[in-house]
Amino acid sequence: MEGRPLFVFGTLRLGHENHHYLAGRFDRWLPAVLRDYQRVEPLMIDVARGEAVDGQLFFLESSRYDETLAGCDELEEIPIGQLVGHEYERREVTVQTPEGEFRAWAYVRPTGS
Repeated sequence: MEGRPLFVFGTLRLGHENHHYLAGRFDRWLPAVLRDYQRVEPLMIDVARGEAVDGQLFFLESSRYDETLAGCDELEEIPIGQLVGHEYERREVTVQTPEGEFRAWAYVRPTGS
């Protein structure tokens, strides 16, 4: 079963230090924009009406989807089986791409932080 793609804006992007968590584990990627969010720190984004964050949208291989997402969750220190960790929350968002809108996962500042 194919899962939601993953929107990344920091070290998981192509050519960045943590991309090895995704390398060889996706079918394709697209440039993407997450609207109504902004960078609040170099590696953190949060809700901000009218702002936008550029990134990349990765369509993870279905055969390794859960394993790949679990590795990314571990990187972001999100406990197994949870969506919220100390510094990040994996949240469902809508991103714009040259091929249209997609529902995707993104690692963002947890609600209430």
